[in-house]
Amino acid sequence: MLRAGAVPERILIAQGATMRGALGEVRRRADALGVPVRIVPRSEIEDLARGINHQSVVAITARYRYTPLEKLLDGTDTALLFLDGVMDPHNLGSLLRSADGAGFDGVVIPTHRAVSVTGTVRRISAGAAEVVAVARVHNLGAAIDKARAEGLWILGLDAEGTNDIWSTHLAEPPVGVVCGSEDKGLSKGVRDRCDELVRIPHEGSLDSLNVGVAGAIAMFEIARRRASSDTL
Repeated sequence: MLRAGAVPERILIAQGATMRGALGEVRRRADALGVPVRIVPRSEIEDLARGINHQSVVAITARYRYTPLEKLLDGTDTALLFLDGVMDPHNLGSLLRSADGAGFDGVVIPTHRAVSVTGTVRRISAGAAEVVAVARVHNLGAAIDKARAEGLWILGLDAEGTNDIWSTHLAEPPVGVVCGSEDKGLSKGVRDRCDELVRIPHEGSLDSLNVGVAGAIAMFEIARRRASSDTL
């Protein structure tokens, strides 16, 4: 989080912890950003980070603030990731890291029947949740319609897609990539709104890839094409 430039409200460090290595770096970055650091009993750290490998330090953050969808669409050559019912916070955290690495402008998630940006998501994202804008919408289908109206092509990732991510002509900004839920994939309403359903070819015996992996592959393919067009 501190590496990403995010500023938590305060940092708590357990009494007796050795200020070397990663913990020393946390202290230095906190001091550089003006973040208050408190030394507290280890029991307080344990209570706040129950079940987490906290390594003697906890960051107290403010409530997560979502970004309006309209702001994500207010740009040129926009690239967005839409998540249709992703429930696992580890998948959302991983996808946020990939979205940051691929230069995506934001991620759109639904309010209901989907994971929100929780503390676990923020931790798994390793700071990406603090720098990648996330819009949370009541109706994902309506959000996709709005994106299409703004000129985005909508690509749905589906193991049964008629085309693959390498061959489609639509995988260039402005574009929206849609990933389905871990168990059911894309819902019918979202599937019907996609301009094209694309698959990621693989040679394994399993039917499909994990949503975090599939989303990352698609986003970086779009990033590759964007970089190629910029050099022309």
